Amino acid sequence: MRTGSLLSGNELTSIHSLSRSYSLLNMSALRLSTLKRINRAADDPAALIAAETLNSELTAVQAANANAARAVGTIHVADSGMAEVGNLLNSIRGNVMEAAGGFLSDAEMEAKQIEINAAVEAVNRISSYTSYGGRKLLDGSAENLVLNFSPSPDDTSTLSLPNVHATSLGGDSGSLSELTTGGSLSLASGNFSGMIDTLDAARDQVLYARAEAGAFEKYSIESSMRVLDEMEETLTAGISRLMDTDVAQEASNMLRAQILVASGIAMVGTSTQSRGLIGQLLA
Repeated sequence: MRTGSLLSGNELTSIHSLSRSYSLLNMSALRLSTLKRINRAADDPAALIAAETLNSELTAVQAANANAARAVGTIHVADSGMAEVGNLLNSIRGNVMEAAGGFLSDAEMEAKQIEINAAVEAVNRISSYTSYGGRKLLDGSAENLVLNFSPSPDDTSTLSLPNVHATSLGGDSGSLSELTTGGSLSLASGNFSGMIDTLDAARDQVLYARAEAGAFEKYSIESSMRVLDEMEETLTAGISRLMDTDVAQEASNMLRAQILVASGIAMVGTSTQSRGLIGQLLA
């Protein structure tokens, strides 16, 4: 065996092997501590590009899902407001029918008119304050509400919400606002059939708007949310397969690296001892 001041080939091989084993051990330890298979670009450049592309798509899908949830909230708030308007219209209709019976005194007729005035005023309040996220929904400003609950910014949908103000509800006989005191359809006018026609037209407007909004939620938003949920699940799984550590495999790799390090240390130690013994013999 050649012996000199420089390390022999066998000694260099042992040291290089030990260095590689340390690198493998450190890599396995890092992957297990972060639970990420790719911690830097050099770990797997191609997989990193693929994972980041999927992550970009996932971000868009999650944003679309959040938009869809806000769209559902918008419809629920609007539907709640329209449902209350419908209740108020029914109350007004009941008062008109009682007045049309011909059995009420003048004082009772006046009281019924006061109730009608209050109900119409309540309809107007609902029109003015029903909002979601700072956006008014039932005052006529949301008649063409453009919504996006798709990963593509160009894929939009339009929802039409009605104006439920008393001046906008009604039909050929007049508007709901005409049923208040001094209006052409107040109880004092005695035009009960005109009042009922107006109330029925207003009710149909509200019911149709509720049905349209409900259909939009069921067939446009909810179906999109189901697809978005499936996309989010698939993309997340794809990113996990590319980026996350296979704990069982990496634990096995780490155990193997530990054995190689221990073996390498022993080999280097043996080489060092051999050099020392030869040195003593030559002394």
